[in-house]
Amino acid sequence: MLLLQLLIGLLLISFSHGDSQCPVQIIPRSVVVRYGDNVSADCKTSVLHEGMGWEASEGAVPMTKNQNLITWRVPELTEWDIKPLCYINSKRCNNNQCEIELPVTVFKTPDSVFISTVNHRGPMMEGQQYELQCDVHNVAPVQNLTVKWYKGQTLLKQTNFTDTIETPVNKTITLLIGPDRADDGAEYWCEAELDLGADGPQPHPTNSSKPLSIAVYYKPKHSSSTETIIQDDKVMLDCTVKANPAPMYTWDHLKEKNSSSVLKSSALSLGNYTCTATNTLGRDSKVFIVKDSQCPVQIIPRRAVVRYGDNVSADCKTSVLHKGMGWEASEGAAPMTKNQNLITWRVPELTKWDIKPVCYIFYKIGDKDRCEVELPATVYKTPDSVFISTVNHRGPVMEGQQYELQCDVHNVAPVQNLTVKWYKGQTLLHQTNFTDTIKTPVNKTVTLLIRPDRADDGAQYWCEAELDLGAEGPQPHPTNSSKPLSIAVYYKPKHSNSTETIIQDDKVMLDCTVKANPAPMYTWDHLKEKNSSSVLKSSALSPGNYTCTATNTLGRDSKVFIVRDGCPILLSPLDVVVEYGASFSVNCSYSATHQFGLSWDGFDDTVEESEEIFRLWIVVTDWETNLTCYMSSNETQCSQDLPITIYKTPDSVFISTVNHRGPMTEGQQYELQCDVYNVAPVQNLTVKWYKGQTLLHQTNFTDTTETQVNETVTLLIRPDRADDGAQYWCEAELDLGAEGPQPHPTNSSNPLSIAVYYKPKHSSSTETIIQDDKVMLDCTVKANPAPTNTWDHLKEKISSSVLKSSALSLGNYTCTATNTLGRDSKEFIVKDGCPILLSPLDVVVEYGASFSVNCSYSATHQFGLSWDGFDGTVEESEEIFRFVDKATDWETNLTCYMSSNETQCSQDLPITIYKTPDSVFISTVNHRGPMMEGQQYELQCDVHNVAPVQNLTVKWYKGQTLLHQTIFTDTIKTPVNETVTLLIGPDRADDGAQYCEGTIIFHHMQR
Repeated sequence: MLLLQLLIGLLLISFSHGDSQCPVQIIPRSVVVRYGDNVSADCKTSVLHEGMGWEASEGAVPMTKNQNLITWRVPELTEWDIKPLCYINSKRCNNNQCEIELPVTVFKTPDSVFISTVNHRGPMMEGQQYELQCDVHNVAPVQNLTVKWYKGQTLLKQTNFTDTIETPVNKTITLLIGPDRADDGAEYWCEAELDLGADGPQPHPTNSSKPLSIAVYYKPKHSSSTETIIQDDKVMLDCTVKANPAPMYTWDHLKEKNSSSVLKSSALSLGNYTCTATNTLGRDSKVFIVKDSQCPVQIIPRRAVVRYGDNVSADCKTSVLHKGMGWEASEGAAPMTKNQNLITWRVPELTKWDIKPVCYIFYKIGDKDRCEVELPATVYKTPDSVFISTVNHRGPVMEGQQYELQCDVHNVAPVQNLTVKWYKGQTLLHQTNFTDTIKTPVNKTVTLLIRPDRADDGAQYWCEAELDLGAEGPQPHPTNSSKPLSIAVYYKPKHSNSTETIIQDDKVMLDCTVKANPAPMYTWDHLKEKNSSSVLKSSALSPGNYTCTATNTLGRDSKVFIVRDGCPILLSPLDVVVEYGASFSVNCSYSATHQFGLSWDGFDDTVEESEEIFRLWIVVTDWETNLTCYMSSNETQCSQDLPITIYKTPDSVFISTVNHRGPMTEGQQYELQCDVYNVAPVQNLTVKWYKGQTLLHQTNFTDTTETQVNETVTLLIRPDRADDGAQYWCEAELDLGAEGPQPHPTNSSNPLSIAVYYKPKHSSSTETIIQDDKVMLDCTVKANPAPTNTWDHLKEKISSSVLKSSALSLGNYTCTATNTLGRDSKEFIVKDGCPILLSPLDVVVEYGASFSVNCSYSATHQFGLSWDGFDGTVEESEEIFRFVDKATDWETNLTCYMSSNETQCSQDLPITIYKTPDSVFISTVNHRGPMMEGQQYELQCDVHNVAPVQNLTVKWYKGQTLLHQTIFTDTIKTPVNETVTLLIGPDRADDGAQYCEGTIIFHHMQR
């Protein structure tokens, strides 16, 4: 039974070459030849005959009776559409003569391949759309041509052609691009490739254009609109920004004009300085706030995001003695007070688009006794409507033509936080961001160029406006979508193949049905009467050729059906899958009632038999093994080919890097190469890429060559610091179908371990240290190569990454970690220790539950203690206790203050309020029902009403195996809904359950 299954996949190979009823064999079975080169083919037979020869417009061979092998040969082939025929006169043929055509493909590589821009010269503008053109001159045959577009080494798009013309033609292909600033200096190029099949030259002939380097003009854009600078000799106001053309710089609030992009903070007075970078495309400003020291107030939250018309509030608190503090704002100002350490700015209904609340404090003696901190406030408004339409067009669109879609977003703010996304179905096509700094509502119109094909008939396009207001903004981001725009695409008929052979039978139909829009009309040639049906019954027709033509308003396409008599031969097994060098057997019999003779053809001689069953044993040592069983009598003859797949596992699989040795650099792109040696057949080969145990990518092959080949596959990677030490490897797998060996034969490369170089990066830029013998200033940071450390503001040079806080004076200490890739600094602020003792040190509590905390101090002097964080303040005492009956305020803050006439300090109690999810739900995205092996699908996990999200981990499982996990960096404290997706490519082993899990993890918390 296993052998029977192994043999099914190969019968069609012999069927695809010639007439199975004609007892001649042509070697090779098809020819691919360059125009003007020599070509030859042999025609042989193993039966008695009365003459055989070659008919051809070049190289014809006259009929001969004395040979069983004759050669067609042309020293210099100059006929584009040559059709050589080998014919034979024999009693085995119907009407005593039959013939087989040798398929000949004559090719010519292009004279030139040229890339250019369409209707444009000079630099391109960021965000605009441009058209590139690739001209391929004098190439044949065009149906074997593929034109590929590249940006650098990245393949962007490729185009194939369906024209059946055999003589050389010129082809022009275009590509639409929308370059951004990252594309400045990018090189585009196109390549013409002739894929002439397994019989053609390997590798495929390619001709490439010269690269087209583009310059992109883009306006200046600072990464942030404000920056606070603490005045110091070494600290600069750096307004430098990338732009093309290079920008000019102007400064406001300076005593004299200055065009430099960098100013020294120590040379300036305290205050605000606005720098504007300008080029021909636009301008962008940045405000530098120069201060003499850090202002001792803390604003909670640090940034306010509020919907226009909603309420908003923020607290400003201090832990120092002061002479007064308050809020200045165009709405909600709070007058100065001397008796509180926490004051609130509150607006019940915010209607100012450019509000700038400022918390100020008077805490020093002298001229500069006031400092202030501004609360960055973003006021937003979601769009009134989002509308999609076509530009200058109505009704159906034509396949291959270009059309423009328009998305109108009405009354949205602020536009610099807006992203407009284009979708086709659930697929994201393009997105547009905006750099305008206007804060009030605006209307925006965005366009998209499309070139639909027949697969887009009925597709739904839609656009979406999304406001990304940062971590402090609403989660998920507010989105407004247009209604979908469904398009109808008109396209002409196109059959998947131009001919089909039909064995006459009651159940077998001539099916000419083809997709087209508008629906096609059908006509048939060679019928006795007119018939407009797309399907005919073969048993109602005489043997012969029938041409069906499908026609609509855009064009027509024809298909030829060759109707033949049925043949009663039975093969067992029906086809064979066998390893090269192994053996197999096959039986040939027939189901007819009359006596026939059986013979096997496929070797040097033919065995004649007149028995009911004929068995043949074969040892496979020839890649071109073909077997045909003939059934014959004096009146008739028919045959059946045995499909044979001969396979060979690779001799070796080897992984390497392309044009690179040694460590890789984080963020750079590299190419890995996998070489598979001596494998067959390549069309059954899959090469898979892995990082550790994670499948990254896989490649299949369409070459139809049957003999063993070498294949090279590449993978582009962009490693990051997490990939340092990662192991990549590739695997060659032969999937020979249900009849092939199970599990599929696989060969793997040795793992390639990569080293990744990356610069230092601290997890935070500042850290406050309370001076203590056991507390360290720890500047240790991961980097490769290992960094060196330097410290500013120390009395002596120290290269250690760790300092003891008790050995230092109070003040700021900057540590810089440096390696060959870069540097990163961290500032440590060393302060006096506060003797407050909290028990517990922090709290993790479920929403609605209770908790308690005790505040005391370890000092020998008498102090007063107070709790701040509720409606009132608790009276002072030596030790105080706080009980919270229900934790129902997500923003709960508790601070214990210790004070005397001379000093004051405080200690915040870290409080985490959590809520487990209401539900966790898994589903498929845009799919219902069973999945198909090898296809890609998307799973979705929805976690409802969970907090805090930064402690959430969503894990994906297949059975008990962990597949993937996702963590979140959002700092929002209130409950949110989170959606996580997972791409899977299931195979037959995956017919079972998969599930997701939401876990809340608290690190270093005392409960």
